[in-house]
Amino acid sequence: MQKNKTAAQLILGVVSLGLIVGFGLSSYTAMEGGPNWLAKVGGKTITEADVANATRGQYISDDQKPEVVQNLIRRQLILNQAQSLRLTPSAAQLRDAIAAIPAFQENGQFSATRYQEMLASTQRTPESFQQEVANDLASQQLVLPFAQASITSKTTVDHLIALLTEKREIAVAVLKPQDYMSQVTVSDAEVKQFYDQHQADLKAPEMVRVEYLVLSKAQLAAQQTVSDDEVQKYFDAHKSELAQGEEREASHILIQSPKTASAADRAAAKAKAENILKEVKANPARFAELAKANSDDPGSKDKGGDLGWNSRGRMVKAFDDAVFSLKQGEISNVVETEFGYHIIKLDGIRGTSLADLKPQIVEKLKNDKAQSLYQAQADKFNEVVYQQADSLKPAADQFKLTVQQSGWITRKGAQDPALNNAKLSDAIFSDDVLNKKHNTEAVEVSPGTLVSARVVEHKDAQVPPLATVAPDIQSRLKNEKAAKLVAADGAKKLAALQKGENVNVAWDAQTKEVARMSGDPSISADRMSALFAAPANKLPSYVGGDDVATGGYILYKVNKVLPQQEISPAMRAQLTRQIEGAYGEEALGNYLKSLQDGAKIEMRAVKAKDPQ
Repeated sequence: MQKNKTAAQLILGVVSLGLIVGFGLSSYTAMEGGPNWLAKVGGKTITEADVANATRGQYISDDQKPEVVQNLIRRQLILNQAQSLRLTPSAAQLRDAIAAIPAFQENGQFSATRYQEMLASTQRTPESFQQEVANDLASQQLVLPFAQASITSKTTVDHLIALLTEKREIAVAVLKPQDYMSQVTVSDAEVKQFYDQHQADLKAPEMVRVEYLVLSKAQLAAQQTVSDDEVQKYFDAHKSELAQGEEREASHILIQSPKTASAADRAAAKAKAENILKEVKANPARFAELAKANSDDPGSKDKGGDLGWNSRGRMVKAFDDAVFSLKQGEISNVVETEFGYHIIKLDGIRGTSLADLKPQIVEKLKNDKAQSLYQAQADKFNEVVYQQADSLKPAADQFKLTVQQSGWITRKGAQDPALNNAKLSDAIFSDDVLNKKHNTEAVEVSPGTLVSARVVEHKDAQVPPLATVAPDIQSRLKNEKAAKLVAADGAKKLAALQKGENVNVAWDAQTKEVARMSGDPSISADRMSALFAAPANKLPSYVGGDDVATGGYILYKVNKVLPQQEISPAMRAQLTRQIEGAYGEEALGNYLKSLQDGAKIEMRAVKAKDPQ
């Protein structure tokens, strides 16, 4: 599955962009009403429950739902064909496949207890799960040969490598609008004409300033006190659940390389991990930054590699042993597991003594007290701001809150985070609050946070006087004129350079090398393509166009084509697999199209349910 990700993703219900083309909904019979099914594929139904299962119960919009259903149709087409070809796995194959799933293992061995617990946590029966695995195994037997059947010639790979590794040396010149400002003039008449023609654009929106109160569970928690006796009592009452052994907080950087990868790929992954380790050891403070940039673990990379707190035995053995052998703040050497190569940093250690657990217990008890207090006060708070609607002071006095003042607020939002809420905005701009000067109801702007506001100043939408906005209009018109001048001059210079004429251009003194494979964040993809499309047999050659970064015009001079770079055997093997994967995906797409053409497919036009 690791070697054939495209096929695996299709089987598991991930939309493959290459298969959307030519496989739309136009050939389906759309139906309204009827029983609770969304589609039928060769007599097999796809229901709302199937969609919920495919999306793991998460809400999806009406626009997203047809794509999920379409993907389930593809999967059902494959499964129907696999079953018609009698590709059903044997009981032994099914048993071995389930036993090999890491989530069901303890210390590298299948655990029946863990299997039952994991299924129960996802509310699935062993029978339904086994059927899902059997379906996947049957589908794999049908789909994987397409991904594995393509063979790419050495010539094709050589040609691709030559294209990807080619480098070009370029010089850059940027023509900036500010350098043309001396050529620009804007008259008072032009400013007045712009003002008259753009009244709607210049109109300042309706605005209000409010005073407001915030009742939040977080504030209440901060105000609570917890005695040592309360901590001891909680500790004594919950010893059994607290005594789960020492926990350790760790972060890691994973360079993915499964056991099934080739020796060359494993070696390349290990070498990459060793190089990252050198960077980490040189500057440990960069660990989170390097994890975000390099880690292949999607669950932790965006958090700087943070894995949270774990007790012994929760991780695979090699990783577990490494974590529990480190001292706090220490960084491991490269650790090899079945998933690849890890660099681990131990961020914290906590035990089960009262001293270790006291901060967590205090925080929990404060939150518990705040939760009870918040629930008791929320309804009363709303009642007070509603019944005494001409002022927030009674509610402020009763609940010991501070009346806060806002900046200017429009219907589109507010700078104050507590007020930047659509429901609260609707309440503030309602007739009762805006014109009758009443308090808003208590609006829950986030879980555990209520806000009530009252308008203290109101400005209608209006066009500012010409004198107020004239400087801004003049600056805008100057910039627009300068942009036109620089674009025209840049295009003129480029045309002259391409004809071989001498042109006065201030090229940067420092040239740079660019390559297709490594790219350059300062050069757009289409501009990079133009640089490599420029004729290499007549140098220098020139490319240019509008520069989004400066609003000006950018010129590139290609000075020389640099020799092709050597690539590692691992990179060559990876490129070969990518080419073969593309061919395999094309073949698989054609096969799916043939299955669709030969199948009876019906779809109901059913909208997604609103989130509850």
